[in-house]
Amino acid sequence: MKNILPIISFVALPVLGQSQESDAWERFNDWGIGGILFPNLHLHGVGGFTGGEPGELASGSHDPQREEFSAQAVEPGVSLRTKYLEGFANYLFFQDGEGAWDGELEEAFGKIVNIPGGFELKGGQYLSRFGALNDKHLHAWDFVDSEMTLSRFLGEDGLLLQGAELSWTLPFGMDPGFVSIASLGYGNARAHAHEAGHEHGAEETPHEGDESALADDVWTARLMGRYRFDDFHSITAGTSWAGGTNGFGRDGKVFGLDAEYLWRENGMEHGGRAFRWRNEFLWRDVDAYTYHEDDDETFSGNYEEFGFYSHGVYTWNANLDTGLRIGWVEGVDDFGQGERFRISPSATWWLDDARRIGLRTQYNFDAIASHDDEHSVWFQLNIALGSSEEVR
Repeated sequence: MKNILPIISFVALPVLGQSQESDAWERFNDWGIGGILFPNLHLHGVGGFTGGEPGELASGSHDPQREEFSAQAVEPGVSLRTKYLEGFANYLFFQDGEGAWDGELEEAFGKIVNIPGGFELKGGQYLSRFGALNDKHLHAWDFVDSEMTLSRFLGEDGLLLQGAELSWTLPFGMDPGFVSIASLGYGNARAHAHEAGHEHGAEETPHEGDESALADDVWTARLMGRYRFDDFHSITAGTSWAGGTNGFGRDGKVFGLDAEYLWRENGMEHGGRAFRWRNEFLWRDVDAYTYHEDDDETFSGNYEEFGFYSHGVYTWNANLDTGLRIGWVEGVDDFGQGERFRISPSATWWLDDARRIGLRTQYNFDAIASHDDEHSVWFQLNIALGSSEEVR
């Protein structure tokens, strides 16, 4: 790291707009081993101010946990690429709400690709292809923190499974601008290696809300289609389903519909202005069963919950993005998870044209049922080093 820091300081200068320095910066980041292995390193730091407790407002395991500037993630990863075999693995180091360091293996999977008929098979520990966002790492997020609707419905780490997933590029033979992929997976959710903060203002409830997430014998299915009208406009839409045994040992299922519109001023060419509008609607059904040993009482029931989010991100030029996110979840009182509405405007300034070093500012307004509204401002530093040839 000591050898890398002077280079980071150099490339962070405004002269990065000049092609000579930009080319040198990209040559430095051309990390490859034998044309097969492609390492990378992502660094994320975050800090800010909030009227509430950061750990209570956090919905995902890697959302900001404290106001002091902390390591949100130090993420080394490596991709494997050959004609028929691909793979990816990454590890996350981070600081918790007390500032102590922790770490966990996030993904480690292999893929058999280019199987005749348009198939590919993935196996290992992986982020499931559920919806538009679940399989995206922190370094691919457009906002400082996770989407609360997904964290509520799929778990604080997202739907992270140990199992296998089969994908098929459907041979529709339609317009060449149309592609459709169907995926089917099976596995068990990875056991949590850390504890996340509790819901804001959580009180004693019949059930522990974290147990509502899918845990074992989880089946997933997704159908996605993308139509490119021309080089400048495209629409992507999909439907997703997941079902299995939840943390209560009972049945649970989640259903989602997502749609995205993308416009790029330069079409398939690099650079230019762009606009992306992404939306997802989710519904879940949870059977719950809890025995309270202290008072010898048993609680059971069936619960349904709805939620949605909408993200809009406008790219003004190579160095500036502005975004707006709106999200809502209905809430389940018996889980200690109240109705919640959040709106988050953000701005990201990229110091280099390759968008490897970025400074992000985000404001969160949280309206949580039966509690005071909360206001938060977060500042995030993002640095991406190494290869961008990441296998997904």
